[in-house]
Amino acid sequence: MKFDIVSTIYYMKLHIANDREIFTRDSFSTVNASYDKINNAYTILKERNGFKTKKEYNKYLSTYSSSICKLYKSDFVSEADELGTLLLKFVNYDFTDFNCFVEFVREYGIPGIDFYDVNKGPSNPFNKYINLNITNDKKNIFLTENDFIVVCKKIFEKRKKILIKYQSEFKKLINFTNNLSNLDYLSDFSIADRFYIYKYANDDYMDMSLELSIFITLLYDIEPLKDFNPHLFYHVKSSFEENAKTIAEKLKSSHPKYDNDLFLSFCFNCHTIESACFITLLELIKNDTPIYVCKNCGKYFIPSSKKNTLYCDNIYEHNKTCQEIGAMITYNEKLKKDEVNALYRKTLSAKKMLANRNPDIPIYLEKYEKWKKEANKFKDDIKQGLKTQEDFKNWIEETRKKY
Repeated sequence: MKFDIVSTIYYMKLHIANDREIFTRDSFSTVNASYDKINNAYTILKERNGFKTKKEYNKYLSTYSSSICKLYKSDFVSEADELGTLLLKFVNYDFTDFNCFVEFVREYGIPGIDFYDVNKGPSNPFNKYINLNITNDKKNIFLTENDFIVVCKKIFEKRKKILIKYQSEFKKLINFTNNLSNLDYLSDFSIADRFYIYKYANDDYMDMSLELSIFITLLYDIEPLKDFNPHLFYHVKSSFEENAKTIAEKLKSSHPKYDNDLFLSFCFNCHTIESACFITLLELIKNDTPIYVCKNCGKYFIPSSKKNTLYCDNIYEHNKTCQEIGAMITYNEKLKKDEVNALYRKTLSAKKMLANRNPDIPIYLEKYEKWKKEANKFKDDIKQGLKTQEDFKNWIEETRKKY
């Protein structure tokens, strides 16, 4: 029995143009189903978009409350995103966390769970679990939630090491080319120049490049400029005529805006998720696109503008983005800084006044000069990130009467 798309196509198709990436790949989605224990059969339930309101949908699901379960469905998806989306997702995953790994496999299918072996060829660890009896959907392939998790657990430790290895290599390259460590000897170079330095100074880069290049082939193709995704309606188990009629009907009813001219298309066929990430990373370097680390969540991101280089636009907590949280942090830090600066100026002024009023007592001037020198050192440490405004405030309060 064939395992839908992933049994016949073990690669991802990556097309890059105009600072956009179109990523076509295997994936999994989750659906609700009703399980018949007597006949060991599953019936796929209707989805939320089939109902006018959420209340109607919940009422529909409640009629299956005693038999409802979740199944994983094999899908074939094509996503168009800003260039770098795939790479940023990859470097921001926590592959030490099993739940994150499960989400990674759900999103990227077979290439996510299996690192293609050029000697053995592709493997499909899900094959032994796919013979479910589905009463109302014979075209698609489904897995039980338990079987999906079992497969992930079996491969987790081995796959985790490979993912973390390449994730670490990508991060090192990103950090160096964007000078995220603020190294003085790199400050005057562009991203491309830093890449040149990294490439020829680091033997590990050449090893990684050779390893991942094995899993990349170049595809030349032509395609009409249509805002339409036929993969959503294509089924590997259907005949050519069935698929052709389905796509024709959908195309006719969708009325997409398109140009009749054909465009030339160079696409990359990638047998591993790591090789696809490597291509996008090199494209970002070629385009001189900067990558930063968010000061709030610590994740890598590409800023939407030159002004937004501190915080990313990802949702962090309470439905607020890091940008929104960052704005509040900046405001609160300004208030704190103003408060501490006022305390500093008040203390400094008092000590100077005491020294000026008592020129016959040299100890006052000595204490003033010593306190001023240490305060300036403290302010320099704050600028370098070694200390905080709160530390400075505590120090002022502790020393204002001692000196």
